[in-house]
Amino acid sequence: MTASASSDLDAAFHHAGHAVAAHLSKYHALALPLRVDAWGGGEVTASLSRRKLIAADKVATAAARVDPEVAQSIAVILCAGLASERLAAQHGLPISVDTARSRGDLEMARAELRGAGLPDDTGPFEIAATALLEIHWLRVKSVAARLAVSDELSPAEIADLLAEDD
Repeated sequence: MTASASSDLDAAFHHAGHAVAAHLSKYHALALPLRVDAWGGGEVTASLSRRKLIAADKVATAAARVDPEVAQSIAVILCAGLASERLAAQHGLPISVDTARSRGDLEMARAELRGAGLPDDTGPFEIAATALLEIHWLRVKSVAARLAVSDELSPAEIADLLAEDD
């Protein structure tokens, strides 16, 4: 496998972890298409979901960000990229776990936790993300496999793909 193919797979699993965690969140949803670029980078955007917040009996505004449960939920989503890489490697896939790739995610998680008045230790959320993704590993693999060949998936395509795995 070439370094480029490996980095594409690394990024696909990283972003699939974020996507699955966002899809399963009580308060967040994917907001934009999930993308992986040719250099192994990419982006996934999760945002507060008005529908999910209302269903959870939370304030359905941006003010929900300071709710401790909501902040903990985004922390899990942000930690899910690194957790997915680690799980892929543990499952014997040719993944290079790169903590540098998650530096921004973890700093953003710390900021969200601090904003909600919580300690900014991401360790418990890395553990929670790992446990969540282990339970839903087939879903992660499914999204990563599709992302590795298409480079972009819409939130609707991801929802449809994950519904197939139910």
